[in-house]
Order: sequence, then C-alpha cells, then structure tokens
Amino acid sequence: MKVTVIGGAGRMGRWLVNYFVKKGYNVTVSDIRYEEAKAVAQSTGARLVQNNIEAVKDAEIIVLSTPIDVTPNVLKEISFEIQSSSAIVEISSLKSQVFPDLEKLAARGVRTLSLHPLFGPGVTKITGEKIALVPVSDPSAEFKLAKTIFPKAELIVVDAEEHDKAMALALSLPHFVNIVFASVIGQEDINVLKKLGGTTFALQLVISEGVLSEDPSLYASIQMDNKFTAKILDRFLSNAGTFKRYITEKNPRGFLQFYADVRTSLMKDSDFGNAYEKMYKALEAL
Repeated sequence: MKVTVIGGAGRMGRWLVNYFVKKGYNVTVSDIRYEEAKAVAQSTGARLVQNNIEAVKDAEIIVLSTPIDVTPNVLKEISFEIQSSSAIVEISSLKSQVFPDLEKLAARGVRTLSLHPLFGPGVTKITGEKIALVPVSDPSAEFKLAKTIFPKAELIVVDAEEHDKAMALALSLPHFVNIVFASVIGQEDINVLKKLGGTTFALQLVISEGVLSEDPSLYASIQMDNKFTAKILDRFLSNAGTFKRYITEKNPRGFLQFYADVRTSLMKDSDFGNAYEKMYKALEAL
C-alpha cells in the first residue's frame, strides 16, 4: 500500500512515517522543512518528494500531519490532485476549521477520514491507544477504514462539536494550568524546590516541563482556535478566584465546602478511589 505523510518532518509526522514503514507500506514524505524531511526519509527508508502535489500522486492513503491552521490550506492545495480511489486522513487536534473542507471533499466522492490520536509521538506501541474518530459523511465506512489503518488502536467516535468542546477541557485547560504553574515556579530556585517538594509537586513539575517541551505554535492554536476555550478558562479563573478568596479571608468553612463539593463531583469518576495509589505509582515510574 502506498501512503503519503504530508508534514512528515514534524514530531507526529515522524511517528506516522515510522509507523507505516514498520507495517511494510511504501511511504512518501512531504514537508516544507525539506532538510528535516530528508533526514526522516533517510533514517526510515521512506521516499522524499519536493512538494505536496507530487506527494499525492498514486498515493492510496494521504495523511495530513500539519499544523491546525495550515491543514485547510493543504486540503485546498491537493484536493483536485487526489485520485478517486484514494483516502485522505487528517489528524488535527481541532475540527472546526478543517471540517468544511472535508465535507466538500466527501461530497465529491473522496474518501475522507478525520482522526485525532489521543497520544503523543512518544508512544512506542499503538496497542490500546485511543484515537478519536469524527465522522464526516459515512460513519460506518470511515470506522472500517480507520480500523484498517490503525487496527490495534481503540477508536472513539465523536462529532466535531463535542470533540472540540472536550479538547477545550482535556487540552486547553491542562496546558493553561501547567504553563501558568511553570511561569511561577520558573522564577524560583527549581533545584531547591525539587529537594523540598513532595509527590504532588514532583508530578506537577514533570507534567509542566513536558508541556513546555512541545511546539508553542501548536499550543497557541489549541488555545486560540478553539471557540470553547475562552469560556472554559473563564470558568476556571472564576473558580480559582472563589477559592483564593476563601484562603485570603481565612474562611475555613468556605474552603472545606469548596473542597467537599469538588471531591463529590470527582467521585463520579470510577477510578477516583485508586487515585492516591496511582499518583505514587506514577512517581515511582519516574
């Protein structure tokens, strides 16, 4: 099978190239960062081409691993070069911008697949990893195609609106919290804090440093291009302000009630009872 990865020089793009090469596919790489793409091709045995138009010729599966704000333009660029038998797969973290173009392609009879791998490029095995599948026109056919490409992954079907709202909570909010946390901690002597900090601090620091090691442009898009993010952050800051007020006013009753209410809401999670143990196991794994 012939697979093209557009954006193959990026971190997730490199992961995809390696994934398809290991499956024995004939893989073509395209990226505006030509020298980086060349290095990827040389290290994996993939074929390198000069541009996206050349990349999609004869490709049976075309995977777009491009920045969120770039993906719609790439779709427009290659839309009339795609063979009717080909399938185009995009994996952006947000769907609102790209979906209109996907729907237009689907209306023309092009097989389209909108996925969002819910894991990072550090994953070594895809078995059991989750991938969100956002149906474009034919949920059954798209599920079957996704299962063919990623047979060992767990597919979670979700519509575009629900997906983006979930991403505001699952991506935008955690990134926001950890970047702000790091902005405070970074002004202190981190090595001293590491010596004195407990389990919670150690885990939070690792998460924050992991977040700050990623591409800031991607994070900016996740924050700014999601229409749900601002409302979620407003809710967070409002709750933070309430909690801070209980602390500054030395109001133990308010503090305890806030804590109890939050705890009760989290107990809806079936794994809540194991959280403390999992926290220490996570630290041991580090």
